[in-house]
This record gives sequence, C-alpha cells and structure tokens, in this order.
Amino acid sequence: MRGAVLAAVAAALTAPAPALAQTPRAVSRHLARALDRDTSVTAWVIAQPGADLARLADSIRARGGRVRFTSRFVHAVSAEIGGRALRELAALGPVRRIQPVAVFVRRPPPTADPALPGPPPPSVPPAFRAPEDTLYGRSWPYRQLDIPPLHDRGLRGAGVRIALLDAGFNTLHPFLAGATVIAQRDFVHNDSVVRDQPGEVQGEMSHGTQVWSLLAANAPGRLFGVAPGASYLLAKTEFTPTETRVEEDRWVAAVEWADSIGVDIISSSLGYLTFDGGTGYTPAQLTGDFAVTTIAADSAAARGILVVVAVGNEGPAPRTLGTPADGDSVIAVGATDSLARVPTFSSRGPTADNRIKPDVVAPGSFVPVARVDTGVTLGSGSSFSAPLVAGIAALVQGTRPGRPAVELLRGLVDAGSARHSADNTRGFGITSALRLYAFPTGFRALGPPPGALRTLSPGFSWDAGTAPAGAGPTTYRLRIARDSLLATLLLDTTIATTTFTLPFAPQPGIRLFWRAIAASQLGVVESTAVNGPLTVPPWVALLTLAQPQGHSIRDTLPTFAWRPADVLSPPGPFVYDVYVYPSARGPSAAVEVARGISDTTFVPTRPLERNLPFRWRVVAHLGADSVTMTSPGTFIVLDETAPTATVLFQNFPNPFPNTALGVRETCFWFDVAAPGEVRLEVFDVRGRLIRRLAPSVTVTGTLPPGRYGRPPAGAAGTCDPRFQWDGRDSRGDFVRPGVYIYRLTAPGFRESRRVVFLGG
Repeated sequence: MRGAVLAAVAAALTAPAPALAQTPRAVSRHLARALDRDTSVTAWVIAQPGADLARLADSIRARGGRVRFTSRFVHAVSAEIGGRALRELAALGPVRRIQPVAVFVRRPPPTADPALPGPPPPSVPPAFRAPEDTLYGRSWPYRQLDIPPLHDRGLRGAGVRIALLDAGFNTLHPFLAGATVIAQRDFVHNDSVVRDQPGEVQGEMSHGTQVWSLLAANAPGRLFGVAPGASYLLAKTEFTPTETRVEEDRWVAAVEWADSIGVDIISSSLGYLTFDGGTGYTPAQLTGDFAVTTIAADSAAARGILVVVAVGNEGPAPRTLGTPADGDSVIAVGATDSLARVPTFSSRGPTADNRIKPDVVAPGSFVPVARVDTGVTLGSGSSFSAPLVAGIAALVQGTRPGRPAVELLRGLVDAGSARHSADNTRGFGITSALRLYAFPTGFRALGPPPGALRTLSPGFSWDAGTAPAGAGPTTYRLRIARDSLLATLLLDTTIATTTFTLPFAPQPGIRLFWRAIAASQLGVVESTAVNGPLTVPPWVALLTLAQPQGHSIRDTLPTFAWRPADVLSPPGPFVYDVYVYPSARGPSAAVEVARGISDTTFVPTRPLERNLPFRWRVVAHLGADSVTMTSPGTFIVLDETAPTATVLFQNFPNPFPNTALGVRETCFWFDVAAPGEVRLEVFDVRGRLIRRLAPSVTVTGTLPPGRYGRPPAGAAGTCDPRFQWDGRDSRGDFVRPGVYIYRLTAPGFRESRRVVFLGG
C-alpha cells in the first residue's frame, strides 16, 4: 500500500500543473491548494510511529521550512513551510499526515456579564438574589455540585498539582494572593510572566483569571475556590484578539511542559476548530484521534494526567463540540444553569464515532467569578464549567497520594446524575463531589458479561474502588431478575463483599438481569447499570443417540452418554435418572430405568428390542430442582437377520415435515420375505398415483429378501434416502397438504397405510 501511495506522489511531482484531485494522500485537503504556490503555510507534519522526529525536522529545514515546535505527545513537527515543499514532504516515508495548524478564535460571552457585588440586574436569575453564604458568597454552583460536604471535611486539594491553559492570569489579584504557583509560562511571547505586560494587548488575562478564581480564590463571603489548597502551573497559550492567529501547537507545547514539571490535572477551556481560509476540522474528523490537541490530551492521560476541557459554546445543535473535547480519555464538560438545566449555548455531541459528549455538565451560566483586577462578576460559558469539575477532582485526588489522577475519569462519569440515562445534551449528568469522594473510580459491574453463562453457578462481581477512610461502601445489595426492569426477582440479597456466587441453578434457557447497589458510610447510594441478559445454559447435553434426524444402530446394548454443565457444590453435584422407552408409548413404559446415579454414562442391563423406535432421557437433579433432557430424535436397533414375513411399517415422522426435529422428509420401512417384483407407491385418496419410489432409477424392480428403508451400514440417520418421500409428485412439484396412501406390493403381499403431508 505504501509503495502505491509513494508512486502516486512521485507521479504528481512530475506533473506540470497538478490538479486538486492529484493531492498526495498524506496531505490534508485543507492544504491542497497550497501545494504549488510559494505561499508559506503553518502545518503539522505528523510522523509515522517510530520515525525519528529530529531527522524529520532536519528534512523540513532542508526545504526552507522553519520548525516551530516538535511534539513528542503528537509525534509531529509544527512548521512554517512553502506550499511546494509540502508535496516533497508528503513523499517521505516517515510522514504519516500533513494538516494545517488550527486557529482559536475568541467568541463573545453567551450571556451578559453583570458586575457584583451590588443589586443584581433584572436579567440575573432569582437564585442570585439570595443572601450570600459566609464562605462561598452566592454559592449555587457549589451546592449543585455537592462541594460543601468535602470542604467541611477539610479537603482543599492540598498536594495536588493543577495546570491551567488559558489566555493569561492576573497573579496579583487580591482574591488569589494566597494561591501557590509553582510554575508559569507565556507560550505566546516566550516569557515567564503570564500577566498582561507593557506593550501587550491589555485584558488578555481576564478570562484566565476568572477560570483560575473558581479553583483558587480565597475571599470568604465573596468568592471561594473549589481547591484553594492545590498548587498551580499557569500556561498562557492564547492571544485572543480575532485578528491575530493563535495556534494549537502552543496548547500542545503547554501540555508537554506541564507533564515535564509534574502535574496531576490539566484544566483548559479552549478549543480548536478553524484553519486559514475559514475551513476547519469537520464533524467527521472529531473521532478522538485526529486533531493534534486531542492526540496530545490523550497522550497526557496515558501518562496518568486527568485532562478536563470545556465542550464549547456552539449549541444547541448536535455535533457542535470542538477539539480536544472529542478525546476518549478526557473529561469534556458542558454547562448548566442554577436550575440544573443545560443552556442552549452549551455544545452537544456525539463525536464522529458516536461517543456521548459532553461527559458531564457543571454550572456555567451566571457563575460568580473574579473580575480581572478586583471584585466579583458573573460569567457564562462552558469555560467555567470545566474548572469546577477539575476542582472537584483535585479535592478527591488529594486523598489518593501516589495514585494517577486519570483514574478519576471513570469516577467523574459515574458520579453524574444521569449516569444510567446519558445523552448528548447533558452527558452523564451533573457530577456530585460527594459521590466522587465515596466512589473515586466509580462503581461498575465486572462480571459475568452478557451472553451465555459458562456455569450454572456464576460469580457476580463489581468494583467499588478504594475510598478514603470513613467514606467507602459498607454493604452491597445484589438483585437478580428475569427481566431488565428487575420486576421478577430471583434473588435480592445484602452482603458485605464485592463478589457473590449464585447458590442455586436457574432453569436452562431463561435470561437473567442483575444490578449491584452500594451504600456508603456518607449516606451515598450508588448502583451499577442493569447488566444482562445472561442466558442460562442447558443443565446437561446429550452426547450419544441425540441427532434430530434419528439413529439406526446395530448394538442392542448401546452406551448412553451426556455432559453436565459446570456447577459448584452446593448446589451441585448432579444426580441423574435415566429412562429408555419406546417412542410411541412414552417414559411411563420405559424398558430401562436407572435412578440416583452420579455417572454420566449408562448401559442397559438387557438387550433392547430390534426394529422398535426408542427415545431416551436424562433427569438432572440439583437439590430439590430438576431438569429433563430428552433425545430430539428416535433410535432403532436394526435387525440384520433374514425376515420371515413381509411387513410394511408405519412411516415416520408422520405427519411430516417435522419442523421441531428439522426433518423435511418421511421414511418408509418394509421387510420382504421372498424374492420377486416389489412396488412402493404413493397415491392420493382418490387412488391416483402420485409418486413411485420402487422401482425407480436407484431401485430395481426385483428385490431379494431383506429389510429395506434402513440406512446402509455405517451411515447416520434412520432412513435409506431411496425410500424417503419429500411431498413432491413425479414431476417434482409439491402436492397439496393432506392425507395420502402409500402401498407396498410384493410376492404374496399387498398392504397400504396412511401418510399425512403438512405442505412444502
């Protein structure tokens, strides 16, 4: 495949004026028009796995390009390079894909931004006219997220490192004076100061300061952050005026910078969608593994970092999320208002591969935040939802020293209010800090997985994670039912462990559904989703004389064998009853019976009668419960001695076809005692000939003495195919359903019987 691609690229290089359709497959279509121009473009050159990035960077420089940034997370080089050189790069073996660097464009806030304190303006919801809390001020976001119980326990995020990626931060803000900043970097101006500086556009740090204040503010009664005890790494990656291009390689560089210093959580309220010329990532490209910011975010998660990002403010239409919110290893956060509703501006999913986004939602409409210099204002947008969720994670991560913060990703989702009814508007719901504290890594079912059970004594298990002392679950409730609503319960029990083995064997073939429920010491009750269906296997499987089409055997003392399903003790082991009986008379007329045996084979104590159709069954007992398994077809012990009389037997099956046995034809048996001309014919009730089976092209008109209709020696089944009737007439057409007559004519013998055809 690679050779074909390179050949196509080489052909394109020799063409005098390549058309757009001749774009090398490694080059993004957004860059196609630049391939034969001298215009310089900014692009990501993404390398093949294992390729040497240093050598790739040298190749770019050798073609007149300027390397901007080399990313080990994305395994790519960001560079400014001429369009013609892109075509040459596309032909290099180490190059996997070339795509433009995306642009971040600041959009106006989705709602008004009135100042506080003072009387709230009329547009502010009534929730903000309530008296201020002595710690939180106007505290509705904290109450909605169940944060106060964790603060009451003294949790402040101590020992946790959080990196914020934004457009600048006022590190001299009075509300943030006590925040611990262990590192700061300006990736826009290549500086170590993240505040607005002389000569820069003023107000750049407004948004980042507001975001930071939700985490680190310490102004009791006015504004109190979720995690004021955490340590912060501040990265200025964005230059917000719309006339200035701000590129995603700065965001990627900041992620790698934070990782190099050591960070637990990354929180970012930025997204990247557009390229030069107004094009951008399409919804079809939001797969979680295409955009470089998404790849970098997932790479950070692979290194144990929890990455929390805003889903965007482009709602309410579906598929309006940005990157890196499409990542499968990030927490993308949408917005709610004070009534727990999702505002129209909050972006929606799903991703291109139909994963639910956002993952969770949190307050993002009229949220109290710090003004750029002093005081409090109200801000709206998912930009403010993301840091609140990151702060919750920091509170819990502070109780888990030595554990990677990315383990909280599952717990944040499971802590959502809609965790069992997720959708692409609110994701898995509003995250509860208290629920995350009780179940840091979530509460999930482990097994058995849906499908056929491998044992009659399945073990049910679930994972409740490891909660801080005094917070974890104390008891579990397991409910097993025959329906997904858990209305028809088979078991409802309370235990103290995370595993449970079913103490009884359900009847074979039924479907089981189950759910585990945990009660924590904090009063938080959590449950798994309803799991299933689980299909109970047969208690026993018959191994011999068990073909639906039946068997013809010659041994009058056959071995009956079966295989039991796996079962623990108790309720096992199995005890069996075995019955062998004429098929026409039923088990009450059994000729051989064995009761209470533990073996899985049985041999009759006396020879079975020949030429008589039999069935056999096993009754498997587990305590007071039992299941019966009967052979689907009959078996017959063939008589190979010379017949002493000519006999016509009743056809079988009758009626036919027999869909239960999977048999489409009926079989005719007869014995001939003297040699001579033999005819086997089928007539309708008016006496018109329908079909002649003997003589035929395979059966001669004169037969010697013998037993006919039985299968040849060593053949399976109970019938010689020459003496089967499939319900067709001599022309090959099906006859009408009804009663027909079959007649055997032999030397000194003429007899007829009835056969019932149910239709073809």
